[in-house]
Amino acid sequence: MNKTLCLSVLLFVARVGADCQLGAADVSQTNRIFAFSANNRKYPLRVDVVHTHQKLNMICSSQDIADITCQPNGRFKPSLTALGNCSNSEKETVEVVVDSHCPYTTYRVGYKLNDDEFLEIYRSCFDAANQRAHFVKHLVYPVKLNGRPAQAFTTDGIISSAAAATFQNKHIYKRFKELLGQSQSYVNSPRDLVFDRGHLAPSLDFGFEQYMRQTFKYINIVAQFRSINRSNWKTIEFWIRKQLKNDLYPALHVCTGVLDVLQLPDNQGQLTDIYLGARNSNPVPKWLYKLITDNADTCLAILTYNNIHDSMIPSPNCRQVACPLSLQLIPEKESGLTFCCDPHDFIEKNVPQLGTFC
Repeated sequence: MNKTLCLSVLLFVARVGADCQLGAADVSQTNRIFAFSANNRKYPLRVDVVHTHQKLNMICSSQDIADITCQPNGRFKPSLTALGNCSNSEKETVEVVVDSHCPYTTYRVGYKLNDDEFLEIYRSCFDAANQRAHFVKHLVYPVKLNGRPAQAFTTDGIISSAAAATFQNKHIYKRFKELLGQSQSYVNSPRDLVFDRGHLAPSLDFGFEQYMRQTFKYINIVAQFRSINRSNWKTIEFWIRKQLKNDLYPALHVCTGVLDVLQLPDNQGQLTDIYLGARNSNPVPKWLYKLITDNADTCLAILTYNNIHDSMIPSPNCRQVACPLSLQLIPEKESGLTFCCDPHDFIEKNVPQLGTFC
């Protein structure tokens, strides 16, 4: 589905009006999947407001779907309480799909109702052989639901448990000594918290807790310096959601990806590529980027340098533009030096395969 059609269909619920407001307490009353129908297809509900007389499909499975309708009094009929929980709720699915924009393997994450219907939450371009996430694409809508589930990361049978363990602190400490020498000072102990499992598609971009849980997957993370992930990168994620809450955009496409491999000097001063896994697997990215697009094709490219040890200010491979004044970033390497770029120039120079995708 092309970008414009995708947004116009998915805005079917949000654009016309909003008379029924879903709160966290409402959503917690059922484990059914919130969905709606348009153009003879079902889509996951991504907003928490529903127009009067709009019908929602509450899905347990493809054989068990109950409809509810938003009434003029701001309540659903039948009520969410009356629906109750599914005894066998639809399980999340990660499956391979053909996508010419990804030179590796594309995985879509969501719910498979049958051979013809898949409720896609996001998709990831992932190189399983080298344990490397390249980019993730998802849609962001304005929602007030703000729960954050406790969730362990899942491998989904795509990488091994041993590969997943390369993100552990004790492994990183050992690996840095192997790569950079026994006297390296980047990671001080097996308990040193240096890297986060940094989300590409952040959980808080998905209002419904069921969707949030699906972001905790190894196909959706990269090794990101902890101080950067929790500073400027977090600010960027918050800023994107704020554009929606301020009604500047009805929805946004976001592609989040990585470029190049981080290099650090070893004990001899030689720049060394940093791979957390053996045989050049699980690379630490040098750059992280976000491409943000609305329905009118307004776009911005934001790049963050994933290096807290470089004393030099890097030059991104793109034509720089001024960042929005409302995007208030800390200009320090420990927080993640961040640049804004002309999106078309950035795509052409770095990810030309995404020109018609992001």
